[in-house]
Amino acid sequence: MWMQKKGYKLFIWFVTTSFFFAFGAIVISMFRFGPTEQEAMSFMMGMMKAMETSLMGLSMQVKEDANVQRLLFESVQFAFPLLAISIAGGVYVRCRRKV
Repeated sequence: MWMQKKGYKLFIWFVTTSFFFAFGAIVISMFRFGPTEQEAMSFMMGMMKAMETSLMGLSMQVKEDANVQRLLFESVQFAFPLLAISIAGGVYVRCRRKV
């Protein structure tokens, strides 16, 4: 019997699978399951608002604001001498305790 051969079974399996996917594509295109343009735009607006309050949005605001950049630069200049003084003080206290 030619219907029992593997080639015929493979052909039937291929045709059946093709019809299944073709039917699925037709159903999806008919009912439009995807989001509408309004839903996509509201999603994008929500993402933009969330990004503004995140660390990336904060860094973008710091990058654009000259006053904040100047304040950050001055605070770094003030912090390094304080850090050096505190390290020197810690080393001094550590050396005094060993004696």
